[in-house]
Amino acid sequence: MAEDLCLPVEKRSDLGSVKSSRLRKLGRVPGNLYGFGKDNVSITLSAEDVEKLVAGGSRVVDVQLDGGKEKAVVQELQWDVFSTHVQHVDLMRVDPASETTVDVPLEIRGEPIGLKDGGQLRQLETAVTVTCPSFRVPRSITVRVGALRVGDSVKVSDLKAPDEVTITTPGETVVVELFDPKKQWLRDIDVTCSVLSGLPQVLNCEADCWAGKSGRKVSRNPS
Repeated sequence: MAEDLCLPVEKRSDLGSVKSSRLRKLGRVPGNLYGFGKDNVSITLSAEDVEKLVAGGSRVVDVQLDGGKEKAVVQELQWDVFSTHVQHVDLMRVDPASETTVDVPLEIRGEPIGLKDGGQLRQLETAVTVTCPSFRVPRSITVRVGALRVGDSVKVSDLKAPDEVTITTPGETVVVELFDPKKQWLRDIDVTCSVLSGLPQVLNCEADCWAGKSGRKVSRNPS
């Protein structure tokens, strides 16, 4: 399991836009730490640590404050007008022991190699159910289809979930398949013919029922 980014922070008592501007000139970024039933704390972070946060795409962090450590999620980053520097950071504390079960959307990646052979991609599932810490719910689960040839499929058991995320949808569930539309067309014809072949018997049964109720005689082969 990958470790979360360790984020040292300090409390700040000087508030306001002027004081915040001075902090930024000193290489510090103002922010807030709140949530989980505890008091809100105004904090500062080093600009270097914030750059690591952004570069790594970290969403969950270990906040170090006054000798203690708390798990938190990056709730919001406020940027300057040119979107080049972070001006403010909001961190929300979370319960490290909390778990949740939710549906997560599937994201198709790649182009099946079997498309050039006339195959067509069909997505049978748009989401899977996962169980994970409430602060680690993924935005999506990737379904890679680049290696699929005609007749191949991807099942839930083939999917790769992030660390600490367990997919609870049955593994044999087919997510996507690359099928031959010509064979599918022939199967559809077989099904249609099978249904049609049973119609005379159904109609005869219905006629018998109607005749029985009405007391009338029904001729199936009128001259």
